[in-house]
Amino acid sequence: MAKLYNFARLVGKYSVPCQHVARQPGGYDEDGIWHEPQDVTVDTKAAILPVPERTLYESGGRYTTADRLIISLEQYPMQSHIVYKGQKYRIEETADYTEYADFYQYLAKWVSAVD
Repeated sequence: MAKLYNFARLVGKYSVPCQHVARQPGGYDEDGIWHEPQDVTVDTKAAILPVPERTLYESGGRYTTADRLIISLEQYPMQSHIVYKGQKYRIEETADYTEYADFYQYLAKWVSAVD
């Protein structure tokens, strides 16, 4: 089934460079050597916006003006991070619109400034 809505060009127009940071699990390699979990950082692009006022209000204080709404053509795992303009945000909520369109929407909580 074809997607009903094609937002790729629009999302691309408003996307900015950022980094996606995901935790790679630890494990044993084929030689039986243990490797610790590590963060893997990948350059990506996403539309990064302020959280809408209605969402802030309805969240009951869970989200603040420091948090961000992220719209991406790529899927990001929950609890992974986006780094943008020296700030780190954790993916807290996701909305998968790919059944009808070609993008994912995330609510990301501000975590910290990045050195």
